[in-house]
Amino acid sequence: MLKNKILIKITGSIAAYKVGNLISKLVQNNFEVKTVVTKSALNFIGTATLEGLTGNHVYMETFENDKMMSHINLTKWADLTILVPADANTINKYSAGIADNLVTSLFLAHDTSKPYLIAPAMNVWMFNHPATKESLRRLTSWGIKVLPTEKGYLACGDIGEGKLLDPDKIYEHINTALTNENNGQKILITSGGTKEKIDNVRYITNLSTGNTGAAIAEYFASTGYDVTFIMSADSQKPNSKVKLIEYDNFNSITSILKDELQKNNYHSVIHLAAISDYSPNKIVFGDKEEILPADIKLSSEYKSITVSFNRNEKLIDKIKNWSKNNKVKLIGFKFVNSEDSTDKDKILHKLFSSSNADFIVYNSYENRVQNNQKIFEVISKNLSSEIAEDANALAKLLEKYTLEK
Repeated sequence: MLKNKILIKITGSIAAYKVGNLISKLVQNNFEVKTVVTKSALNFIGTATLEGLTGNHVYMETFENDKMMSHINLTKWADLTILVPADANTINKYSAGIADNLVTSLFLAHDTSKPYLIAPAMNVWMFNHPATKESLRRLTSWGIKVLPTEKGYLACGDIGEGKLLDPDKIYEHINTALTNENNGQKILITSGGTKEKIDNVRYITNLSTGNTGAAIAEYFASTGYDVTFIMSADSQKPNSKVKLIEYDNFNSITSILKDELQKNNYHSVIHLAAISDYSPNKIVFGDKEEILPADIKLSSEYKSITVSFNRNEKLIDKIKNWSKNNKVKLIGFKFVNSEDSTDKDKILHKLFSSSNADFIVYNSYENRVQNNQKIFEVISKNLSSEIAEDANALAKLLEKYTLEK
């Protein structure tokens, strides 16, 4: 009995010749495979090869005789669809909703309840072009699983990203998607910034917008994880379906986080909420003193006031102790001043030691605010690291490091 039905769509990348190895492995493991090709794909792999490997007809024309409804029937037939290799032209057509051949028409007719994978393969400059990057981000937000590329020597002679993922690894991704390995795997993400109340109209907060946290939550939700998103009330919400819990100040997020970790079996926690280091506890104005937070609007008639603060505990240091799952993976974030970067190793060693985090995402004030760049460095306990230049790339790294190992 055949396991599952796999629809493989092949585009005009020189890496198309590698698809034969993938098809062979799928067929040997009792999958049924059908193929759809663009005309340009036939420059790199022939119909005779594909028919011989799959035992099935190779589809190419939208209006082929006796197969006029292929763009509907093939999507109904397939348990999983994969675009491999995915060239830049087709990826950008997908993102724009263009349907000018059978491969692109099939994408618009795709049943979104079924897994859809894309395995890019192209020149490094095409892969890193803003149009391609934006298209991949959009496709990911639509629930498409974009597989990573490998770095190495490319057919054009360049060296870098864009090399097709090894067919054996693609096969593993197909198996994972079909067995829903990620479905039900619970991940907890904290995002946004705390507001520490002074009185009924004033509070102290920080620069956090929650945009990065929302993007990470969208990525994990779109790839099948059960995401709980703890966020400040006015920060960015993810567009994907997640469990939303809102907090206000340090005390409220402390209570919520502890309760969630003790009641639920989370596989991983990504803790990037910007928690206030201090909370106001007393205000002195003139000869008067008020305990904070005050339940009134404090007078603004005084020329000067003095506010004192109490230091808050580091919540990241509590997470593993609170967790119902004693093997929970913990990813923390460290946002530092530019001058702190010279003491980076010391800062990270201290944080790893106090929190027992598995990974730390390190970024600086200079890049984030002054240079308007989101550059993240994912660092493991042995201080090995990898760079991500946007939230979507960061989410992929976090999945790679914490959830696929």
